[in-house]
Amino acid sequence: MSNFTGNKLNYNEILSQISVNLNNALNTFGPSSSQYQAILEILKDNLQNIDRHRDYDVPELDPDTLSLALGFLEIGNKAS
Repeated sequence: MSNFTGNKLNYNEILSQISVNLNNALNTFGPSSSQYQAILEILKDNLQNIDRHRDYDVPELDPDTLSLALGFLEIGNKAS
């Protein structure tokens, strides 16, 4: 599966993949684990990239995908 639509990043797919990884790390290791926190940093970096590029022609984010990703951020903030 490609993360590109044409030559544009598909942020929905990226966020979805990160969310799956976060869910697996959460269920396996817990929210305060180094594994979960490392994936959480990847999510934060991607959200910053999305914010930086929002003025460019990027595909619209799916609200459900974004909501799921932000939910993992909230779990991570409570654990730290």
